[in-house]
Amino acid sequence: MKNTLTLIRQHWLKAATLALIAYALAFHVEYDELGRTFASVSWRWVVLAIIANLASIMLKVASWKIIFDYTFKGIRGRWRDLTSALMIGFFVNLLIPARVGELARAFVISRRQTLLGKPVSRSTVFGTIVLERVFDGIVFALIVVYGVFRLDLPSWANTGAIILLVISGALAAVLVTLEIKREKIKKTAEKAKAVHKEHHSRWRKMATRFYGVVARFSEGQKVLRSPVRIAAIFITTSASWMSQLMAVFLSLHAFHLVGDMGSIGGADGFMNAGGIKGALLLLILINVAGALPATPGNVGVFQLATVIPLTVTYGISKTTALAFSVGLQVIEGSIGLGVGGACLLREGLNFKQVRSGARELEEEVEEEKEQGRDKP
Repeated sequence: MKNTLTLIRQHWLKAATLALIAYALAFHVEYDELGRTFASVSWRWVVLAIIANLASIMLKVASWKIIFDYTFKGIRGRWRDLTSALMIGFFVNLLIPARVGELARAFVISRRQTLLGKPVSRSTVFGTIVLERVFDGIVFALIVVYGVFRLDLPSWANTGAIILLVISGALAAVLVTLEIKREKIKKTAEKAKAVHKEHHSRWRKMATRFYGVVARFSEGQKVLRSPVRIAAIFITTSASWMSQLMAVFLSLHAFHLVGDMGSIGGADGFMNAGGIKGALLLLILINVAGALPATPGNVGVFQLATVIPLTVTYGISKTTALAFSVGLQVIEGSIGLGVGGACLLREGLNFKQVRSGARELEEEVEEEKEQGRDKP
């Protein structure tokens, strides 16, 4: 009974959120139409959408590899190891309603490098992941701006793009500052460690640990000194987003919605303006919803992010829109869940170990467990 009450206390908000979303989505749903929509799905387009999603993921790995290889002297990340870590990160994000997948990614790849006899700092690995995510955010904001001006997206998308650009720009400025001051931070950390005494105050010890963490984290920003690699990261990141956009567009084709979303062409008009515009709008909303996870796998929130624009903006029936949202989430999550689970087995880990490692790294980055040395 006590355990049940503890679970209710910890997860009541998530349960309430799911219940409200389920009620909102299920209201006025025609279940016969729902079945017919799923029965008429074109599996050829589903397969193409999954391939496009996989291409997007591999391009993300390429971006991360450029940063990773430049960060650690004499160490080059293996494609299969970086891919495995990224997939496990997706797997964790699908099961835990919090963005801890990046921490899990850093834990997995640092563990793998230790097993290979080439250990790396987990804080520095996390710094490379943060930098990759910043590039991701900047490119996505530019795509949104393009959509606003060239595809006539709703006005709120313009405001969202500006906010995203400001946030991404601020993060980029912080990372650039860390890179500029990296040597100074490193020397300060070494000096603080050298004069570290047991009788020093708690705040002095915390400051020593803080400089140690920041010094190792900032090592992950070294690639910012290479314009060629910055350009390469922008290219691979842009290609990754375009692949993801194409995956949404192909999913619309799979559910025969492209012709209903624009006046130009139909299912035969592969690159018709209406379909691309709708796919871009959905891509924006899906990623905004993904940035604010409230439920495991973002179930429910993902459906709201797709059903609302399809019904309000394009006049698609609520039942068809709901069927599409479920199908799109399965298409997008199938790789993370399936391949991510297989990668977890490949690494010889279970979910509990990865979650524990991610939490440990989080505590390290937050200075609570940093002891002035790298952990294996």
